[in-house]
Amino acid sequence: MQTTRSRLIAIALLLGVGATPSQAVEPVASFDYLVTGNGLGFQVFDKNANAIKQFLERPYRFMRPNPTNPDGEGIVRRNLVFDSYFGVRIGSQPTWLGKSTPSSVAYVDQTNVIESVVTIGNVTTHSYYFAPYGYDGNAMVMLIRVENKGSSAVDAQAFALANFHMGSAPVPDTPGTNGESVQLAADVGTETGPGGGVMVYLPIGGADHESCASDAFTQVQNGQDLSGETNCSGDDKVAILQKGVGSVPAGGSAWWGVGVLFDADGQSALARAAFESWLGSDDASTLLDRVLGEWSSWRKPVAPGLSQDEARIWCQAEAVLRMGQVLEPYSASPKHKAHGMILASLPPGGWHSGWVRDAAYAIVALSRSGHYDEARWALDFFLDAEAGKYGSYLGDVNYRISTVRYFGDGEEEADYSGQTTRNIEIDGWGLFLWAARTYVDASGDTGWLDETTQAGERKYDVIKNEVAEALASNLEPNGMAIADASIWEVHWGNRQHFLYTTAATARGFCDMAAMARRVGDDTGRTRYQSLSENAVTAMRGSFIDQRNVLAGSLERLAQGSNYIDGASVEAFTWNLIPATDPIATATLGAFSNLQTPAGGYKRVEGSNDQYDTDEWILIDLRASDAWRRAGNPAKADALLGWVTAQASVNHYLVPELYNTRTQSGTIGAYSGSIPMVGYGAGAYIVTMLHRAQLFEPDDCGTVESYPDAGPIDYVDAAPYGSDGGFGASGRTGTACVCDGSGDPADGFAAGLLALAVVLLLRRRTTR
Repeated sequence: MQTTRSRLIAIALLLGVGATPSQAVEPVASFDYLVTGNGLGFQVFDKNANAIKQFLERPYRFMRPNPTNPDGEGIVRRNLVFDSYFGVRIGSQPTWLGKSTPSSVAYVDQTNVIESVVTIGNVTTHSYYFAPYGYDGNAMVMLIRVENKGSSAVDAQAFALANFHMGSAPVPDTPGTNGESVQLAADVGTETGPGGGVMVYLPIGGADHESCASDAFTQVQNGQDLSGETNCSGDDKVAILQKGVGSVPAGGSAWWGVGVLFDADGQSALARAAFESWLGSDDASTLLDRVLGEWSSWRKPVAPGLSQDEARIWCQAEAVLRMGQVLEPYSASPKHKAHGMILASLPPGGWHSGWVRDAAYAIVALSRSGHYDEARWALDFFLDAEAGKYGSYLGDVNYRISTVRYFGDGEEEADYSGQTTRNIEIDGWGLFLWAARTYVDASGDTGWLDETTQAGERKYDVIKNEVAEALASNLEPNGMAIADASIWEVHWGNRQHFLYTTAATARGFCDMAAMARRVGDDTGRTRYQSLSENAVTAMRGSFIDQRNVLAGSLERLAQGSNYIDGASVEAFTWNLIPATDPIATATLGAFSNLQTPAGGYKRVEGSNDQYDTDEWILIDLRASDAWRRAGNPAKADALLGWVTAQASVNHYLVPELYNTRTQSGTIGAYSGSIPMVGYGAGAYIVTMLHRAQLFEPDDCGTVESYPDAGPIDYVDAAPYGSDGGFGASGRTGTACVCDGSGDPADGFAAGLLALAVVLLLRRRTTR
């Protein structure tokens, strides 16, 4: 199979593109972490350590408000592990795999199963790490396969090291090791400490030896069996388990595994019983097959026309969206209201918190790709969580959707981030309406609007009165949204009349009108159609300069400079202003002011802050969509091809940013929070659907009879943006093909062109 670089060169030569490899900013392999999660916790694998280096006690970063600092970012979840990995002894040769360099590390079939491969002589070891779906707890499964590629049998011993830190945690990301207590037996081990909770170690198939003695690591390193203490108390105690997997014949394999569980309430027996019930009669080998089969059953068809790399990114994006959703059971007391919350990023990305805006993009992608349960859970989270704390900033209106994000217990957080004023944003209210309408249309689940919340309220009434009407109460007389902190979160003290908030408002009211039609609320439909039209009129009349370019905010426009804003692209991707309109032509042309050394777009002009000057993948993807609608597929394919090529050498994960400063590393290297959920995985999926001309309906409740038949079953058969003629195309996508088969040049001709245009437009930049 050709490498990504050689494919780029070959296609460029085929199409006559004149750039040479030395002139191109090539894809940069720059991300060394793979994360696994199941909605109840996360574990992060570090390629450089060849080990699990994070095991988070909760899936979100901030568990609840800090009672001593209610304006702070809250109580941070702990990282419970220092490192965890396997070791083997082949014959008399011992090897700690966590001290070895793997030949490959990857997700298996673009799931959440991480595989690390280390070769020792004629033996190849495959270590697998994953958080199990179907087990309703915070857990990681470690499996090892010892594969004998030699000509004679070998005796193999397997070891599992669990170096967890259960001490006090003044710094939650690096808890202490004080006061730990470890108890080990052949069938189960536990570890506790003053930090709270209990770790449970369950060997799958039992263990022959176990030890927490201070010299246990050295015993393995010296080729010995484990011996010594199995009940240990003190500082920095480490559990190690050993299992003889027998004589492995030539060409054969042997398996073993360990379930590593964390129970926050210290209920080790309950956690063990639940895990063993989930495990059933499976051994390590059959368990992996079952887990991969569950992922295959969960998958939905990909968009038509994807190349091999695009299909893999789609599949991995699906997995990221799934892992990014919190699945802790809802509870009013004690307060655990996070069920369904979607995180902005997965760890190790720092944004593993529940932002409204990022979640909206994720919900649209989940709905449009056919994952209706997950989309519905996410919408229900917003309706059942706690918001409304900051109504004094917003005319004392009652509102249901947070002004920024949520703590892990479901309480609203305004995200001071060390600034002097809160972030108060209302763009998320319009985005929620967009996401809700997309779910109802894609799933056909019109009954959801008549269902009740956890508090017994009719959902449509809540959405109307505490989202749409809350938004309507925060409009200027001409129909635009009030000044707020908006998408780039500038904080209330720097609030402005942002185009993005008004665009989200226009889109949200349009979608509210469509939902009003669903429930027969004709008065509401007329009202929200009018409010949407007013917001669009305000965009056209107030936010453009003398060149017809949309400004990011009225205040920057009044200053006369630095008002080009990448977020303005949503005016066109949401079809509020058609991409063929002179305003779109002028605005997209002005995006040259946002061009980065890597070739895509930064978010705003006029700032030297690296967060502003780095390239934003969300803007690249949404701009690709806008350029395609505007009739410039070369521009569209260049942006999409660049994101695709980058992800293909970074485990098919999509980041927040690309580095644009030589002093910060290689141009194009991954930066920011990685991997991103809504702004990364979600945006990629929606972009691929739109490339295939599979658009979500965007009429404002004027179309009476388009099908409600699924994400790839409705297409705007009339010219894009017209209000009529939705026609079903049939479900032409296929299930995810992530096994490495197929021709990478298959798919759209545009997919081929994208790779070539990348070489043409990406010039290496030096400073």
